[in-house]
Amino acid sequence: MTAASVSSVEVSVSADPSSLPSLTTAALNWSEAGTPFSTQFGDVYFSKDDGLSETRYVFLHHNGLPERWQTHPRPLFVVGETGFGTGLNFLALWQAFRHWHAQGATTGAERLHFISFEKYPLSRADLTQALDHWPELE
Repeated sequence: MTAASVSSVEVSVSADPSSLPSLTTAALNWSEAGTPFSTQFGDVYFSKDDGLSETRYVFLHHNGLPERWQTHPRPLFVVGETGFGTGLNFLALWQAFRHWHAQGATTGAERLHFISFEKYPLSRADLTQALDHWPELE
Protein backbone atom coordinates (compact mmCIF):
# COMPACT_ATOMS: atom_id res chain seq x y z
CA MET A 1 0.00 0.00 0.00
CA THR A 2 1.31 3.43 -0.86
CA ALA A 3 0.55 6.66 0.90
CA ALA A 4 -1.35 9.33 -1.01
CA SER A 5 0.04 12.83 -1.07
CA VAL A 6 -1.13 16.19 -2.28
CA SER A 7 1.50 18.08 -4.20
CA SER A 8 -0.55 21.18 -4.93
CA VAL A 9 -3.89 22.77 -4.35
CA GLU A 10 -5.57 25.03 -6.87
CA VAL A 11 -8.10 27.62 -5.84
CA SER A 12 -10.04 29.59 -8.38
CA VAL A 13 -11.79 32.81 -7.48
CA SER A 14 -13.77 34.82 -9.98
CA ALA A 15 -13.04 38.54 -9.95
CA ASP A 16 -16.12 39.17 -12.08
CA PRO A 17 -19.11 39.96 -9.80
CA SER A 18 -21.52 39.32 -12.67
CA SER A 19 -20.62 35.63 -12.48
CA LEU A 20 -21.89 35.40 -8.89
CA PRO A 21 -25.54 34.62 -8.12
CA SER A 22 -27.56 37.67 -7.12
CA LEU A 23 -28.41 38.15 -3.47
CA THR A 24 -31.85 38.89 -2.11
CA THR A 25 -31.39 41.38 0.70
CA ALA A 26 -33.52 41.51 3.81
CA ALA A 27 -36.90 43.24 3.56
CA LEU A 28 -37.12 45.49 6.61
CA ASN A 29 -39.43 47.85 8.37
CA TRP A 30 -38.12 50.10 11.13
CA SER A 31 -39.77 50.84 14.47
CA GLU A 32 -39.93 54.40 15.79
CA ALA A 33 -37.04 53.46 18.09
CA GLY A 34 -34.96 52.41 15.06
CA THR A 35 -35.21 48.65 15.57
CA PRO A 36 -35.18 46.62 12.35
CA PHE A 37 -38.08 44.23 11.77
CA SER A 38 -37.92 41.44 9.18
CA THR A 39 -41.02 41.40 7.01
CA GLN A 40 -39.85 38.04 5.59
CA PHE A 41 -39.92 36.36 9.02
CA GLY A 42 -42.21 38.65 11.01
CA ASP A 43 -39.63 39.14 13.74
CA VAL A 44 -37.26 41.73 15.19
CA TYR A 45 -33.50 41.37 14.85
CA PHE A 46 -32.82 42.37 18.45
CA SER A 47 -34.57 43.70 21.54
CA LYS A 48 -35.94 47.23 21.23
CA ASP A 49 -34.85 47.85 24.84
CA ASP A 50 -31.15 47.03 24.57
CA GLY A 51 -30.07 44.63 21.84
CA LEU A 52 -26.41 44.72 22.81
CA SER A 53 -27.12 43.72 26.42
CA GLU A 54 -29.41 40.99 25.12
CA THR A 55 -26.62 39.70 22.83
CA ARG A 56 -24.06 39.75 25.62
CA TYR A 57 -26.38 37.79 27.91
CA VAL A 58 -27.88 35.30 25.43
CA PHE A 59 -24.99 34.80 22.99
CA LEU A 60 -21.85 35.37 25.05
CA HIS A 61 -22.88 34.47 28.60
CA HIS A 62 -24.91 31.40 27.70
CA ASN A 63 -22.10 30.11 25.48
CA GLY A 64 -19.70 30.41 28.43
CA LEU A 65 -17.54 33.10 26.87
CA PRO A 66 -14.92 34.29 27.69
CA GLU A 67 -14.44 31.47 30.24
CA ARG A 68 -14.22 28.85 27.48
CA TRP A 69 -11.45 30.80 25.77
CA GLN A 70 -9.27 30.48 28.88
CA THR A 71 -9.43 26.68 28.91
CA HIS A 72 -9.57 26.06 25.16
CA PRO A 73 -6.87 23.48 24.34
CA ARG A 74 -6.00 24.83 20.87
CA PRO A 75 -4.89 28.25 19.60
CA LEU A 76 -7.88 28.59 17.25
CA PHE A 77 -11.41 29.05 18.61
CA VAL A 78 -14.14 28.70 15.98
CA VAL A 79 -17.70 30.00 16.31
CA GLY A 80 -20.36 28.99 13.79
CA GLU A 81 -23.67 30.80 13.59
CA THR A 82 -26.66 30.44 11.30
CA GLY A 83 -28.26 33.77 10.55
CA PHE A 84 -25.77 36.66 10.58
CA GLY A 85 -28.61 39.19 10.85
CA THR A 86 -27.26 42.61 11.74
CA GLY A 87 -23.87 41.24 12.79
CA LEU A 88 -24.50 42.24 16.40
CA ASN A 89 -23.46 38.83 17.76
CA PHE A 90 -20.27 38.94 15.70
CA LEU A 91 -19.35 42.46 16.83
CA ALA A 92 -20.06 41.71 20.50
CA LEU A 93 -18.02 38.50 20.25
CA TRP A 94 -15.10 40.26 18.57
CA GLN A 95 -15.17 43.06 21.14
CA ALA A 96 -15.22 40.56 24.02
CA PHE A 97 -12.35 38.54 22.50
CA ARG A 98 -10.22 41.64 21.98
CA HIS A 99 -10.97 42.82 25.53
CA TRP A 100 -10.13 39.41 26.96
CA HIS A 101 -6.75 39.44 25.18
CA ALA A 102 -6.08 43.04 26.22
CA GLN A 103 -6.53 41.97 29.85
CA GLY A 104 -3.43 39.80 29.46
CA ALA A 105 -4.76 36.37 28.55
CA THR A 106 -1.84 33.93 28.66
CA THR A 107 -3.61 30.60 28.13
CA GLY A 108 -6.29 29.28 25.82
CA ALA A 109 -7.47 30.61 22.51
CA GLU A 110 -5.14 32.89 20.58
CA ARG A 111 -7.23 33.43 17.45
CA LEU A 112 -10.93 33.64 16.74
CA HIS A 113 -12.66 32.48 13.55
CA PHE A 114 -16.31 33.34 13.01
CA ILE A 115 -18.34 31.54 10.35
CA SER A 116 -21.89 32.61 9.59
CA PHE A 117 -24.51 32.13 6.93
CA GLU A 118 -27.32 34.50 5.98
CA LYS A 119 -30.07 33.85 3.44
CA TYR A 120 -31.20 37.50 3.36
CA PRO A 121 -28.24 39.78 4.17
CA LEU A 122 -28.94 43.36 5.11
CA SER A 123 -27.99 46.03 2.63
CA ARG A 124 -25.02 48.16 3.63
CA ALA A 125 -27.33 51.09 4.46
CA ASP A 126 -29.61 48.90 6.62
CA LEU A 127 -26.64 47.33 8.37
CA THR A 128 -25.23 50.76 9.18
CA GLN A 129 -28.58 52.04 10.44
CA ALA A 130 -29.14 48.95 12.61
CA LEU A 131 -25.72 49.15 14.24
CA ASP A 132 -25.72 52.94 14.76
CA HIS A 133 -27.25 52.22 18.19
CA TRP A 134 -23.86 51.03 19.48
CA PRO A 135 -20.95 53.25 18.43
CA GLU A 136 -18.80 51.49 21.07
CA LEU A 137 -18.65 48.47 18.73
CA GLU A 138 -16.71 50.35 16.02
